[in-house]
Amino acid sequence: MGSSKLNKATWLELMPYQSFKDDWHLKKILPKISDVAFFFYRKENRTRIIIRTNDSEKGLFLKIDQVEAAEIKEPELVFPYVKRLRLKRHYAIPIVLQEQRSQLYNIFEQIHKEECVVACYARKDPYGAASVWSWISSKESGSDQEKRLGPQLRNYIESAKQKAKNTEFYQCEVIFGVQDKRHFELLKMTVPDGISKTMTISQKKFSFRKFHNIENNFPFATFCPKRPMIPSKTFPMLNGTELLSIVSLPEDVTRLRISLGMYVPYSQGPQQPIEDVDI
Repeated sequence: MGSSKLNKATWLELMPYQSFKDDWHLKKILPKISDVAFFFYRKENRTRIIIRTNDSEKGLFLKIDQVEAAEIKEPELVFPYVKRLRLKRHYAIPIVLQEQRSQLYNIFEQIHKEECVVACYARKDPYGAASVWSWISSKESGSDQEKRLGPQLRNYIESAKQKAKNTEFYQCEVIFGVQDKRHFELLKMTVPDGISKTMTISQKKFSFRKFHNIENNFPFATFCPKRPMIPSKTFPMLNGTELLSIVSLPEDVTRLRISLGMYVPYSQGPQQPIEDVDI
């Protein structure tokens, strides 16, 4: 299923304090990340934000203001129904042009009791911008001077040029896991419309040794994104703006049922030794 062995994976749970207000904190972090996975996990009417990173990059998440980043053990994410998302159009055409707030947290509030996950995997791709420029060049040079570009294609080319100006690109995968298939339609609303084309991932495979189908649960914890061996125009090659619009932190946590950090008032914090206090 495209999984690969991870080296020294570190698992963090991000738990905002009640006073947390997101100022696009991840916008400063993502350019410094080479490989990361976000798991927005809904269980028992509560949302958890779980990060899979590595030892060398985990410190970036530990410094987010008003957020407690606690190390946790690898979560068990097993779902009977899993879907992988694909782009509706060519990956050169952006799904958003400016950062937009994810609706994920509000959508999760509509899911009661049932367990589900929205997983977003991102691996930096140094050749992403070149791939987008290549598509732009093929469209512009492929139209002879006597044949004008149609207005829709011209709009696509202009928006692709804006996407290509971004300095950071990522090979991405967005994958949904649910206990109830009805929730797929709700989860599609958590991501920008341009990436909501879904493909079902089989949870069974045929065993020649046992001569029947066996369980083959999707490996959420160890999965890593990589370009398909056969080139795919709808593979999610996203720039930093597009990725941020999928994985942004909640703007306001006061009305969300989300795992919060344990805020310790200053007066109850570490006390100075008596000999260090000015009298």
